[in-house]
Amino acid sequence: MNFYVEILKKKDEGKQIALGTSKTNYNDPRISVAWCKRNEVKVEKVFPKTLLSKFLWAMYTEADYEF
Repeated sequence: MNFYVEILKKKDEGKQIALGTSKTNYNDPRISVAWCKRNEVKVEKVFPKTLLSKFLWAMYTEADYEF
């Protein structure tokens, strides 16, 4: 029984990992911005304010951008 309690504790601790890490480190923001423009989705719905300021250069991406 104690084994399962430890597993649940570790699982709960893992929830603290930043889920936005892949957006900042692995995804090209130009792709997300182009997708937002093509689908008429506000970029603010995809990126938090901190990333909007970090990726300001990507906001000039055209809707027809292809990677």
